Amino acid sequence: MAVTDSFALPDACTRIKELLEDGNSSAEDIANVVSLDPSLSVKLLKLANSALYSFPSEVSTISRAVNVIGAKALYNLVMTETARTAYKHFENNAIDLERFWQQSVFAGLVAKQLAEELGLRDQERFFLLGLLHNFGELAVASRSPALAAQCEAFGETQLPWDQQKRVLGFTYAECSGEILMLWNLPSSLFTPISNQHNLPLALTQTDVAIVYLSVRIAQLIVYKDRFRYAQMIHEPLLNSLKITEAEVEEAIRYARVEAYNILVIMNPELFLIP
Repeated sequence: MAVTDSFALPDACTRIKELLEDGNSSAEDIANVVSLDPSLSVKLLKLANSALYSFPSEVSTISRAVNVIGAKALYNLVMTETARTAYKHFENNAIDLERFWQQSVFAGLVAKQLAEELGLRDQERFFLLGLLHNFGELAVASRSPALAAQCEAFGETQLPWDQQKRVLGFTYAECSGEILMLWNLPSSLFTPISNQHNLPLALTQTDVAIVYLSVRIAQLIVYKDRFRYAQMIHEPLLNSLKITEAEVEEAIRYARVEAYNILVIMNPELFLIP
């Protein structure tokens, strides 16, 4: 897929990934790498001092912030910053950036909440799955702005991924999975993302099912006047996960409440909730 060729994992992200996988590395080792990136350092400190963690005292050093939020949340933040930085390459208005970030964060928060409701471990991974589910849209907008604009101009009754398939011959989901695979990330990340529109697989694999569902719930939140609940939410899928409509509503409520904190940390200059 040629559109993914120019997307490489940044050096800082690669190094932090290596340190997190090295059992002998310390918070100070990781902090030294983070400190080389001013934007990432600021976001890490903001996150550690946010209501998401409610730490009893001020977190004023990078190494302490690493300890407060933990390795998994740090990696999620690094990947979030990677996605944000990637968008700086754009010099066009091919896609709605505010919509893109809302959709990504809502999907991540819903996925995390659903994983918690199901009692699954590694809930931060589900946040990351939702956050990166549509990352391929950035790659397409960077390489082919006109095609990305066509993909965003889907009709009232048309699902976005159907429009992507018609215009591009592939979906943003497939492109996202390809990028994550090229970054040598684990299959537990790129496989559910690549298959987020594969209903038969979602009915048999929990990870895929949660991404499938969270992506559609995010669409309902962002495009609240365009899509209907019955159009997006498949009852057989809810039944296979043993998730009730009440739990779906709770996931939506949770995402709406938490989105502000996440979005302000990620992109305060681009996203302001009135």
